[in-house]
Amino acid sequence: MKTRLNLWLAAAAVGLTLTVLLPPPANLLAHGGEDHGHEAKPGAGTAQTDAVVLPKESQYLFQVRTALAAYSDTYSRLTLYGTVTAGAGGEGRVVVPQTGRVVSLSARVGQPVRAGQTLAVVEQTLDATQEIGLRTERANAQAELRAAQQDYARLQTIADIAARKDVVAAELRLRQARQNAAILNGQASQRRVTITSPISGTVDVFNLAVGQQVNQGDELLRVLNPGKLRVEAQVFAQDLAKVTPGAQFRVEGLQGQAGSSPARLVVFSNAVNPVNQARQLVLELDAADSPFRAGQAVNVQVLGQRGTEKQLVVPTAALTDLNGKPVVFVHTTPEEFKIRYVQPGPANGEQTVLLGGQVNENDRVVVTGTYQLKSIYLNQ
Repeated sequence: MKTRLNLWLAAAAVGLTLTVLLPPPANLLAHGGEDHGHEAKPGAGTAQTDAVVLPKESQYLFQVRTALAAYSDTYSRLTLYGTVTAGAGGEGRVVVPQTGRVVSLSARVGQPVRAGQTLAVVEQTLDATQEIGLRTERANAQAELRAAQQDYARLQTIADIAARKDVVAAELRLRQARQNAAILNGQASQRRVTITSPISGTVDVFNLAVGQQVNQGDELLRVLNPGKLRVEAQVFAQDLAKVTPGAQFRVEGLQGQAGSSPARLVVFSNAVNPVNQARQLVLELDAADSPFRAGQAVNVQVLGQRGTEKQLVVPTAALTDLNGKPVVFVHTTPEEFKIRYVQPGPANGEQTVLLGGQVNENDRVVVTGTYQLKSIYLNQ
């Protein structure tokens, strides 16, 4: 019993000694990504939510280009598709007045000609039946002429005893016979028709040769005046309001076709095409040395009146979208591009008006390389 008591006392003494010697417990620090008990701060490599960081080398590789946002009294522009046609006095078509063959040809392709200048001579040709009939008529006319001459000569020899009315009748018969014979004898020369140019201009391409047979109503050749051209375009209902009385017009070649020319309004038809519900717009090209030709397809730019107040505009190429919302990328620092949401307004092929958004005047907006910047942003 005494032994057990001594063992208990010894154990109690050891526990008291350890309690005194060990230091009090302290808070432990976490490691390896564990929670340290306070909010973590973003590291240096963490991307901003509205920015893209792109080194200068990558900008050069992606050919990133920028342009300044600026205030401008930009045009409100509408693009129509039109066709160039010949204007009044701009085209003259020469047709065959009678069936025949070409006996003379003085026109050459590309030759400048004046109105009324001789281009060709066409001789009328007859079929066998018509030729036989003409020869018969000519022979009958000659026979009648000889008979009339003989009758008149006989009456002249007996004029003192012949009745006055018989002499007068013989004279009238001779006069009519001579007239008929002259008409039929001269019909061969009258069968030739001279073809002249209806307008001043240049002879267009044609396939015609001397001796060639042509039919009545066929087009022999065409004379064009490139200084008198029109452009016809269709304006649909949604665009009617943009063709205002003060609008200006400019004709431009389609993609890959060089050249442009101012044009003036000839008529904006009030009649509506029942097929496509469009109204016809007819313009006349101003330039005498217009680069366009009849039959060519062109773009017609309708330029509205300039606004009285300037508006903030950016190049149309700067606009892109994120999740269906229009944005632009603004170059804020040498290697940083910020996303700015905008509200685009009226636009044309070159500029877009910004009705609202986070873009200011003289901000540098990206116009080339927006696709690459958007891809980097969406993948970071």
